[in-house]
Parts: sequence; C-alpha cells; structure tokens
Amino acid sequence: MGSFPGHALPGTLFFVVGVWHVWSSLVRYVSNPKSFRVRVWSPVPGFDGRLKYLELYFIAIGTFIDLCIELLYSTHLKFFVNGVLNPSHMNDFEHSGMLLMFFIFGVVSLLSEKTRVCL
Repeated sequence: MGSFPGHALPGTLFFVVGVWHVWSSLVRYVSNPKSFRVRVWSPVPGFDGRLKYLELYFIAIGTFIDLCIELLYSTHLKFFVNGVLNPSHMNDFEHSGMLLMFFIFGVVSLLSEKTRVCL
C-alpha cells in the first residue's frame, strides 16, 4: 500500500475540504460582501438542512479513519521498543498527532452545533 494511507488519502480529503472552503467563502463574499464573516467550517446549503453539517462529519469521520490507519495499522501495534517510542514509526506518531487535532475539531464543532454540550 506504500504511502497511500499516510499521504494520498488524507491529502485528498484535506484538498476536498479546502476547495469546499474556498468555493463557499467566495460564494458568501460575492453574495453579500458587507456581511461576510470568516468561518472555521462552512454549512452545506439546501436539501432542507439535512446536509448542513456534512463538512464536520467528513472531517471527524475521515480523520478518525486515517488516525486508525496511522496509529494502528502503520505501526503494527509496536508503539514501544526497549521502553521508548519506536523510532521506526515517528512519522506515524507525528501524523497521528496532527490527525487527532482535526478529529477533536470536528467532534467538538459537531457537539457545539448540534447539542448544548459545548457552549
């Protein structure tokens, strides 16, 4: 599988979310420049609001899947060697840390939008 799980898959997901952000921001700005505000996520319009949180689900689920690949599959569950982090998999640990932050962002954003848990 090579670097597909580590780079191509999450890179494609980040690219898709990035293109969505640019497109959504441009549309909102062109629609009404005076009321334009920068958002950390962009709701999907239409469909009676059923897809409003699609971006957040995409981020949370996509990063969780890749986090599992990076941390569980790529390391072969050999986290420690001689009592220290396995130096052969430092890149996997680094990717896992970054993915964890995106996962936390997606989950906390969903919780704050859909519930009253994170106010």
